[in-house]
Amino acid sequence: MKNIRVCLFILFSVVFLMLSNGTTANAMQTGFETSELSSEEKNNFISNIDLSLIHDEPDKKGVICFDVNDQGMIAVGQNDFQRKNICVYTSEGEFMYGYTFNCEQSFGLEFDGSNVNVCFVRSDVVVSLDTEGNILDVKKIQDSIDNSSYRTALLYSTTRTVGDTTYLIRNDMGILNWIAISFSQIVIVDATGAETVIYDVNSMQLTKMIVAISLICVLVFFAVAVIIRQFIKLRHVN
Repeated sequence: MKNIRVCLFILFSVVFLMLSNGTTANAMQTGFETSELSSEEKNNFISNIDLSLIHDEPDKKGVICFDVNDQGMIAVGQNDFQRKNICVYTSEGEFMYGYTFNCEQSFGLEFDGSNVNVCFVRSDVVVSLDTEGNILDVKKIQDSIDNSSYRTALLYSTTRTVGDTTYLIRNDMGILNWIAISFSQIVIVDATGAETVIYDVNSMQLTKMIVAISLICVLVFFAVAVIIRQFIKLRHVN
């Protein structure tokens, strides 16, 4: 009888530890201080973002945020009007998978192991995604100074370091770097200082900016011409 009790105790202990480990493994690990949302709030948010997994690499666009995990996987946030993309690459720049979702606000991202946490800035919500595109959890980001500082780091930091390797995002467009709203290159710098560009949309970004600036100059020219013409007419009338 005593042996049976001992065996049962051991069995229950093993099951409890397995369940506890499973719960810990699935829990969101984030740099934010968070609080729980109701099931209804979670479901509404999930429905609104309409997230889906990307199997084929979309057209590369400017980088607005990024993160790197311990295995050298690189998550890249891209702006595509209302729909936003997050693409995950190897350290060699090979596309692995990605996510696309509705988002009319700024967002940042962080790795949680192989999972990706997406921070929705205006909503103060962080969403945990696995490699299959499943939403593991949705939490509320608390209003605090620490959270504000961490959010700023996610959104605006241009470097990540893993071991002796530095990953950075940058532009290479000369004076136009000062007015760029996204980054055109992802560069890996090894321990010797050697650089490898693994993501490059510099030419595309430069062309877009030149076209945009040219259109603005044309519009300004016509606006000034119209104002001068009206001024000359008024002088002739007087």
